[in-house]
Amino acid sequence: MPLIGRRAKKNSDKSAPSTRIDVKRAGLAFATIAILSVLLSIHMLPSRIDLKVGDVAADDIVAPRAAKYVDSSETRLKKTKAAAGVGKVYDALPSAADQAIATLKSIFAIVEVVRRDYPDQSAEAKIGALRNRLGTGVGSRISDSTYLSLLSADAAALRQIEDESLHIVSAAMSKEIRDNPSDLRSAQDEVVNESRRLIADPRKAALVAELSSDSIKPNRIYNPSRTIDLQEAAQARVRPTHKLISRGELVIAKGEPVLEEHMEKLQALGLRNPRIDYRTVSSLTALVMLAVLLVGGYLSRYYPEVYRSTKSLFLLALLAVIGTLALRISGSLLGINLTMDQVGFLGVLWVVTVGMLVSALVNPQVSVVIAALLSIVLSLMLNGELRFAVSSFMTAIVGILGVADIRDRTDLARAVGFLSATGVLLVWVTGGIANDSYFNMRMGTFWAGVVVPIGAGAIFLIGTVPLERLFGLTTHLSLLELADTNKPLLRRLVIEAPGTYTHSMAVGHLAETAAQVIGADPLMARVASYYHDIGKIRRPHFFVENQNIENVHDKISPTLSALVITSHIKDGVEIARDYKLPKVVIDVISQHHGTSLVQYFYEQAIGTQDPATELESQFRYTGPKPKSKEAALVMLADSVEAASRAMSKPTRATIELIVNKIVADKLRDGQLDESDLTFKEVSKVTGAFIKALIGTLHARIDYAEVVDKKATNGNSNNKTRANGFEDQPAEEAGTESAAI
Repeated sequence: MPLIGRRAKKNSDKSAPSTRIDVKRAGLAFATIAILSVLLSIHMLPSRIDLKVGDVAADDIVAPRAAKYVDSSETRLKKTKAAAGVGKVYDALPSAADQAIATLKSIFAIVEVVRRDYPDQSAEAKIGALRNRLGTGVGSRISDSTYLSLLSADAAALRQIEDESLHIVSAAMSKEIRDNPSDLRSAQDEVVNESRRLIADPRKAALVAELSSDSIKPNRIYNPSRTIDLQEAAQARVRPTHKLISRGELVIAKGEPVLEEHMEKLQALGLRNPRIDYRTVSSLTALVMLAVLLVGGYLSRYYPEVYRSTKSLFLLALLAVIGTLALRISGSLLGINLTMDQVGFLGVLWVVTVGMLVSALVNPQVSVVIAALLSIVLSLMLNGELRFAVSSFMTAIVGILGVADIRDRTDLARAVGFLSATGVLLVWVTGGIANDSYFNMRMGTFWAGVVVPIGAGAIFLIGTVPLERLFGLTTHLSLLELADTNKPLLRRLVIEAPGTYTHSMAVGHLAETAAQVIGADPLMARVASYYHDIGKIRRPHFFVENQNIENVHDKISPTLSALVITSHIKDGVEIARDYKLPKVVIDVISQHHGTSLVQYFYEQAIGTQDPATELESQFRYTGPKPKSKEAALVMLADSVEAASRAMSKPTRATIELIVNKIVADKLRDGQLDESDLTFKEVSKVTGAFIKALIGTLHARIDYAEVVDKKATNGNSNNKTRANGFEDQPAEEAGTESAAI
C-alpha cells in the first residue's frame, strides 16, 4: 500500500464543501476524458501531416511505406546544367568587316587632309585639327604620339602603314568576334601579335597594332530570344529525377526546418492535408468516458480513501495518461522498421510499468483495474491482437504483486526476475496457441525475458522519485533508503545520543514485529521507529539512556524537567523537516507520545502544589494522538521497550505484566482512540510484544533454587522507585521520567 497521509487528506476533504470537491473531481474527469480521447484519436506520428515549408518539425517523421517521388531540386539542377550547356546564341553582322576597314581608311584619309591643309602648324594644332575632323567615335583610343608619327611620315611610308593595317584588320574581321569584352580583347591581342610577326620594324609594328586594334569591331551580336528558346528546348529534354523512399526511412528529423524536398516526400507518402474522422473520434470519446465513469464508481464504492483524495485521483489520472501516451507512441512505431510483435512487447512494457507505479504510489488493487484498461487500449492499437492484451495484463499482475509490498532492496530485483519468467512463459504459451515460428518465439523470449522486465524495473525505479516529490508521497523504496543506518541523521544520532539510537533500533524491531501480526506496514513502522526520538539530539543528556553519572534533573524543577522532556517532539519535527524526511515519518514523530502524561514529574509536582489546580495539563504532551496503526504501534513499542530495560530480572511473568499494564494504561488514557487499531488487533500486538521481548531479553524461569519472590519483588520495586519509574504507564517510566 502506498504510504500517503490518507487520514489527514480524508479529514481535509471532509471539511471542504462538497460542491467544491465535486467541481474538482468533475474537472479532473473532464480533463482526463479529453486528453485520453485526443491521445486515442490522433496519432503521435500521424498518418497525415499539417506542415508547410519553413515550419520546424515537432517530432521525427518516418515513412510508413515505400514510395517513389520526383526530386525537384535534383531535376532543377539538371535543367540548369542543360541550359548552361546551350550557351548564348549570337547572330552574324555581315557589314562589320566593311565598317572596320572603312573606319581605318577614314583615319588615313583625314591624316592626308591635315598634312595638306596645315603644313606650317604646330604638332598640337595638327593633332587637334585631326581629332576634330575624326569626331568622337573614330580613333578616340589612338594616342597623340601615333598621330604625330603618321603626320610626320613621308607619303610612301604612310601608304605602307595603311596597307599593312588594312591587311591585318581584314584578316582579324574574317574570324568570329562576339560582342563581349573577352572576345574583343582576344581579337585585339591577336592583332598586336600579328603586327609584330609581319613587321620587322618595332616602331612601325606598334603603329600598325594600335591602328588595327582601334578598328576591330564585334561581328557577332547576342540574340537573347533565340538563346532562351534553345535553353528551354534543352531543359524540356531533361527527364525528371525520381527517388525512392524506403519504409521506415526518416523523412524529417525533430527540430529540422521543413524544406520543399520534405514536402515532396510527404506528398508522395500521402501524408499531406490532415483531416479527422469525426465518427471514430466520437466513438473513442464515448468509450473513454464510459471507462472513466466506471473507474470513478469503482473507487467511490470500494476504495473511498482514494476517491476522496483529489491528489490521489490526479496522480491516478496522470499515470493513466502517461500510460496511454506511451502506448500511443509505441503503436506509432509501427511506421518504422519494427515488427508487429516488437511493437506489442513495447506496449507490454508500458502497461507493466504503469501498473507497478500505480501499485506503489496509489493502491495495488486499483492498479489491477488500470492495467486491465491499458491492456484493452493496447489491443485496440494493435488491431485487436488479443495475445498482447493477455500478456500485458498477466505480466502487469506479477509486477503489481512484486512492488506492492517491497521490504528490502532485493525485492525489486526479485520482481524483475518474476516478470522475466512470466513473460517468457507467456511467449511460449501464446506462441503455441497462435502457431508462431520458433524464430518468432525466440525473438519474443528476448523481448519478454530481457527488454520488458529490465525496462519496466528501470522506469519504475526512476519514475517513482519525481512522482513522490511532486505529490508528497512516500513509497517503500524511499523508506528502504531511510532504513539505511548510514544515513547522516542516524549517524548523528548514534554519535550524539548513542543510548537513544540503541533504544530506537529496539523500538523498530518491536514495532515491525507487531505490524506483521496485524497486517499494518512493517517497513513503515520500523523506519518511523528509527527516527521517532531524533529530537533528543538537541539535549541528549536530559534523557536517562544517554546519562552516565550526573542527572541534570536533580538541579531543576519538575515543571522545567517536563518541559525539556516534552520538547523533544517539537525538536524532532524541526530536525525531520530540516533533513527533508517524509511526512509520514514526521507524523509519527509528532504523534508517538500523543497527549500522554509525564507521570514521574507530575507526581513530583503534586507534592509541592495543590492537585486541584490545572496542573496535569502542564505535564502532558501536546499531541496529536496517533492517527494510524503504525503511529500507534510506535507509541506502544516505545513505552514497552523503555519499561523493559528497567527490569532488573526479566522473566516471562514480569514481561507479560509490564506489557499488559502499559497497553492497558494507553487504552485507559485514550491515546489509541484516533488510530485504526481494534481491540482484537491490540490483543495481537500485546502478544507480539511479549514474544519479541522474551526472545530479546532471554527471559526464563529460575528452576534452580527457590527464591523468595516477595523479597525479590520488593528489591525490584525499591530499585524502580530509586530510578523514578514506579507504576509508569508509558515510555516516561523508562526514559523521560527516568531521566533523573
